[in-house]
Amino acid sequence: MPKHVSNSLPVLLGMVLLLSLTGCGLFESEEDDGGFRSSPEGTYILCEGVFGAFNASLWHLSSDLDMATANVYQRLTGEPLGDTGQSLTVDGNRLYIVVNASSTVEVLDLSGDTLRFVQSVDLPGAGPREMAVVGTRGYVTAWNVPGILVLDLSTLAVSDTIHLAALPEDILVHNGNLFVALPLKADWSVHDRVLRIDPASGAVVDSYTVGGGPQQLLVRGGQLFVSRQWFDESFSSFRGIAAVDLATDSVTVADWGSGSGVDIFTLSGKVYAATGTGVAPVKDDLGLDLTGILGGSLTTTYAAATDGAHIFIGSYADFSTPGEVVVYDSTGTLVTTVTVGLGPGSFAFVAGQP
Repeated sequence: MPKHVSNSLPVLLGMVLLLSLTGCGLFESEEDDGGFRSSPEGTYILCEGVFGAFNASLWHLSSDLDMATANVYQRLTGEPLGDTGQSLTVDGNRLYIVVNASSTVEVLDLSGDTLRFVQSVDLPGAGPREMAVVGTRGYVTAWNVPGILVLDLSTLAVSDTIHLAALPEDILVHNGNLFVALPLKADWSVHDRVLRIDPASGAVVDSYTVGGGPQQLLVRGGQLFVSRQWFDESFSSFRGIAAVDLATDSVTVADWGSGSGVDIFTLSGKVYAATGTGVAPVKDDLGLDLTGILGGSLTTTYAAATDGAHIFIGSYADFSTPGEVVVYDSTGTLVTTVTVGLGPGSFAFVAGQP
């Protein structure tokens, strides 16, 4: 998911040259003649692109990690993906691509022997961020609402809106409830809440104070972990984590000081958090164990995720050069590095069909 909410004009101008280069085959793959004929299984990588440049891109990495395919969405549709790729969600036989500045959700079908385009869902001006699915409904957080748009997944139309007095980011489904992170208030000042919402009624049934800037959510062992990142008046970045005991509703908060990185995931029973230059395990006391960091020499860690067997880290030097996805096995051994698009910020993993 993108960590930037705006981009400077100099960066945008710097991208003009890169856009012309991509048209000359900078990102070639085995399927450079167009289309997408690979099996849908594997890893999908959403590259954010530069705000306002309409150069978000979707990449596919084969399940054996041997072949990367560039510009998957454009190969399927003949159209660019849009402006500012935000997040990916897999549910059943569908891949949902949230495109923030274009305010769309792009829907792809994973059910056959190759990937297929289904529909573009237009959410005019909504500024969508993240998506979760409960049954036949999709719940899309949207800053410009502000609130959660409810999609009927059978018709791919908005059927309802859950209005919130804050800007929602990540959304997670657990035990039939929606958990929603609120990193910013409606006036864009730092917020500190996670909400538990009944998806059937849209009612807020609980609220947790977790410290400033709640971002990403995951559940492990009866605890809701909440990554946190916030900015002070001089735009310096600070980060931390919180853990909510879902049995007692007690909250433990830890600050990690200055730094960046919001993604968290579990692997081999441990919670890992993205740091500025890699990923590190979170200790039982919620401290960050920098002695166990992986990828500590990376220029920038923009995103991190796991498929259960590998760790995928999205990295970039700046938003005028292609990013990289660095893949480690579960022991931390480097497996491969793949050059991708601008700002690799979200991953989705698709297993083979039974």
